[in-house]
Amino acid sequence: MIHQSQLVMARLVVRPFLAADAPLLVALFADPQVHRFVDDGQPLAPDVAALWVERSAANLERFGYGTGAVVERAGGELIGWAGFARPGDGTEEVIYGLRRASWGLGLGKELLAGLVAFAGERSISPVRATVDPDNAASVHLLQQAGFVLAEPGYRGDAKADLYLHDG
Repeated sequence: MIHQSQLVMARLVVRPFLAADAPLLVALFADPQVHRFVDDGQPLAPDVAALWVERSAANLERFGYGTGAVVERAGGELIGWAGFARPGDGTEEVIYGLRRASWGLGLGKELLAGLVAFAGERSISPVRATVDPDNAASVHLLQQAGFVLAEPGYRGDAKADLYLHDG
């Protein structure tokens, strides 16, 4: 995603987060199936959602891209999040998530393809993603998009496998 712009795909748009998105993220994360494999596996508290929106804006300002809201192109409804996170060790990782009602429709595949294409346009290589090995749907999406398992139990964490895509 480019600052002040959007990553546009056939059915989805990734746009910068707005302050008004924070309560929508809290509602999205209220579903245990959605938050199960994200961060500590807990729902998103309102203050943490607000901080996420704030930090995403700061990353956009500093780097020109980051994470943002995934919205349906047709109606503009927020259905998830996606982009590039910076875990604090100097690396960048693809992150993405969709509400449960949007699962199984090919939207994850479309979203991941858009993120990989974005990374290619900006010479981000390899594209990194960490995923809980129990998250079979996300592992499948990554493999389908050309990611390969690079390090099981990344950094000693049995719940984080590192996948790489060389573009």
